[in-house]
Amino acid sequence: MRADGVTTEDREAAVQPLNKERVAHCFRQAIATYDLHATVQQRIGERLLKLAGQHPAISYEHVLEIGCCTGILTEMLCRQHRISTLFLNDLVSDFAKVVKARIPADRTPEICPLFGDIEAMPLPHDLDLIVSSSTFQWLSDLPAFLPRLVLALRDRGFLVFSIFGPGTLMEFTELTGVGLSYRSPEQIAGLLDPHFILEHQQTLQDQLFLPSPRDVLHHLRDTGVGGVRTHRWTSSTLKLFEQQYKARFGTPDGVPVSYTSTCYIARKK
Repeated sequence: MRADGVTTEDREAAVQPLNKERVAHCFRQAIATYDLHATVQQRIGERLLKLAGQHPAISYEHVLEIGCCTGILTEMLCRQHRISTLFLNDLVSDFAKVVKARIPADRTPEICPLFGDIEAMPLPHDLDLIVSSSTFQWLSDLPAFLPRLVLALRDRGFLVFSIFGPGTLMEFTELTGVGLSYRSPEQIAGLLDPHFILEHQQTLQDQLFLPSPRDVLHHLRDTGVGGVRTHRWTSSTLKLFEQQYKARFGTPDGVPVSYTSTCYIARKK
């Protein structure tokens, strides 16, 4: 273990190469379908802001949102709080117009666009709050990124985020071997510890039930989360996937898609 609390296993997991061009392509393709199908992501965003609302020390004057996507969290954030300056980031620059269009006209802060790979660009300074929902699992090197967030925050500023963890899309991963390498909540807390005081941590599981395994594939496509790597289907492998999914996971309510997420409210030390 290094002095900053990062184990060798953590470091190796962090630098696993992720094809961000493919990730961006998949989310770009899902612009028109994301809001309709990303019900779990919306639920997590609501949960995250509700937890943040329990901490009156959080200031919303100067805010950076990482991974705004189509603006589900952005809209909720602007409706609930008066924000002076909002730095908006997403890997996909195509989301910029979509996000801005859904912010209420009477609650529009000064928008500062920061679209592109957040790990490869300078960050603003003197932020009161950095917020991100369902995005940090896509970062290439979270242990290296967290100290940069510390420098971007003012004294006693807050980092408020949710991240998917082990158990997410477990049915699909078990059958195909395709999936992200998720850190456990305890590992994430360990990464935060050198830099932040962890005010709140909550892990919950969400499940969707869809009519068929084919609908599971459509769900992954329509929410853009198929960007881990290409999985090539043939008629025989698709048929086997459908049979196995039903046999192993089928219920009277349909076939499940599982998500495990943890919300963190962390204050800069």
